[in-house]
Amino acid sequence: MATKDAALFGVLSSKRKISKSEADYREQESSSPETDWKCAVCKFNLGDEKKCHIVEGEIANNGTSKFLSPKGDGMLPGDIVWDFIKKTGRKLDYEEGYVINKGAEGFQCKDCKYYMYTEKCLLIKGTFRPEMSCGFIVKIGNGTEI
Repeated sequence: MATKDAALFGVLSSKRKISKSEADYREQESSSPETDWKCAVCKFNLGDEKKCHIVEGEIANNGTSKFLSPKGDGMLPGDIVWDFIKKTGRKLDYEEGYVINKGAEGFQCKDCKYYMYTEKCLLIKGTFRPEMSCGFIVKIGNGTEI
């Protein structure tokens, strides 16, 4: 597991996100090739919610931290959660999963490899309708094998 992926594992274990100062989080004013590495391209970013899976508080899409991990680098967040569950036996609480009632087309529970058609999820405790979504969705056919 990559160091940045292990940081999410640590957050899941402790149920405590990392402070902005500890994460060296800062917002960038300008856009140039050296500032293209920002939260908007990070796999841990929940842009619409202005949240990060690792760093606490409100996060801007133009921000960055030492935990920035571009999409396509390392494991998908949902696969990290699956690894966490296999190792600890603890599913995430509903609130930890950033659950919403209606996900974007193509990013709904019915599109996720962790969704069970008994309206259950392998990652998060609770009942889920097919049109719902969460912050850890992994589309069918993507990520690590389960």
